[in-house]
Amino acid sequence: MNKTLRKATLQYMLPWIIISAVLAVGFLAVAMTGLLKMAAGADAVSSESLENGNYVSFDASEVIVAFANLTQSDSEGNNTVTLKTYYLLPDGNGKYLAVMDRKEANAEVLDKAMEQSYSYYMEDLETLTKLGTLSGTVGTLESDMEGYMTDVISEYALPGSDGDNLSSLILPYQINIGRVGFLTSSLAVILGCIGGGFLVIFLLLLIPVMTGAYQKKALARVTAEHTKEEAEQIFADAQVFERVHVSEYIWYPAKAFTKCIRTEDLIWGYIMPEPLVVSRYRWPVALFDREKKQTTICFADKKQAEKFLDAVAAQGYPFVSGYSTTLNERFKGSVEDFEKLATASAKS
Repeated sequence: MNKTLRKATLQYMLPWIIISAVLAVGFLAVAMTGLLKMAAGADAVSSESLENGNYVSFDASEVIVAFANLTQSDSEGNNTVTLKTYYLLPDGNGKYLAVMDRKEANAEVLDKAMEQSYSYYMEDLETLTKLGTLSGTVGTLESDMEGYMTDVISEYALPGSDGDNLSSLILPYQINIGRVGFLTSSLAVILGCIGGGFLVIFLLLLIPVMTGAYQKKALARVTAEHTKEEAEQIFADAQVFERVHVSEYIWYPAKAFTKCIRTEDLIWGYIMPEPLVVSRYRWPVALFDREKKQTTICFADKKQAEKFLDAVAAQGYPFVSGYSTTLNERFKGSVEDFEKLATASAKS
């Protein structure tokens, strides 16, 4: 019984389960590489770590000078915005590479680094003060940057500037600050959180379906009056109309949930066609008990709805099937009088 009812719930919930699973996998797949690199931590800049795609870090104080920037202005040359700024960074082995900062995201600390580096290389500052770690992903040096880099190496008289071939000092790499893989670190975290959220939703949808949580109340109602074995037999003997089971009890779907009512408690039922589009209907069945409480069960097929009402009437309890104005008026009046009519209907 539980397995059959869970299957009906799964059919209803499956689209949402699939959507949440696909979104969870999609967002996590995009973010996972970056998140794993961030979790593992960045490698310090070295000859071993400088490979395309590696996640590396360095202290901001090591930056020497900005040697180029990319700006964007409006058609009149106003409202200039800096898109990228390129800085010179020594690799610790007598060579240099570029560091790229997008939209001046780290301009404050890098400005301090340049002021300090100027004093260190051009004046009499003896040591550099640590300014904090910056991280990013190693990429290929943009093709037009080498000339700018050799110019500042010569201008600052940096170590190696007295050689004949300054280009040999330039490593073919640049560190893209704030990037982890092809994402920014903040975007990787955001996408990871979104993916994690959809994963939680997926589990919250799937676990209740698999554990039968949506059937718990319906089963409890039957087992309160019968043993588990008796309940299973009653369900096995029930007639099935679409996803509705009819015997001593009526089990019917209400969205994801399975609900259960005693057939004995019902005294009136009728079909009330509900249009969907032109020439297409669904067929809700209205059921009423002695307390005049209404239960509505929807069918896609009219014949199935009719057979369902016949099956309810065939259980032998007082029950009137069908609608008329007279029946409606009598039902609004005395329930006892209507029950007498239902009893007569059951005997006929």
